[in-house]
Amino acid sequence: INFGLAMHYMLEMLEAFSLDAIENASHMMVNKYGFILDKSEVEDIVQRVKLLVSSQDFLSLVNGEVYKEQAIRYKKNLRYIDLLVKSDEDAAWNVIDYKSSLAYSEHHLKQVRHYNKAVSEITGEKVQGYICYLLEDEVKLVQV
Repeated sequence: INFGLAMHYMLEMLEAFSLDAIENASHMMVNKYGFILDKSEVEDIVQRVKLLVSSQDFLSLVNGEVYKEQAIRYKKNLRYIDLLVKSDEDAAWNVIDYKSSLAYSEHHLKQVRHYNKAVSEITGEKVQGYICYLLEDEVKLVQV
């Protein structure tokens, strides 16, 4: 759990989705979570984020107006979307949910479907959802 929280925090602290932004975001992550993570876990998180910001598929999804940890209230529930992007390319909304493991993938699909429906009903606009798995050796994007 702490690994995932730390990874999400580092992603939230990225000033931009670029390799140049990693050092500062990793320092912030270590300041907040370093006391509960092993050095190897910190290195693993940083490596996963490097893979993410090097992924052209991911970068194509975040080309637009970016909202990190976006709160949405839908049907009396308050939820937080990891990354919500109003695409410059087609004016659609991209809902992106970060995961550090493929475990519980059915739950992940259900969660992103819920976000898609909520954003679609709130905005009245086209929505595309993605689960972004930041794995040890690859970034896997699953469209929902």
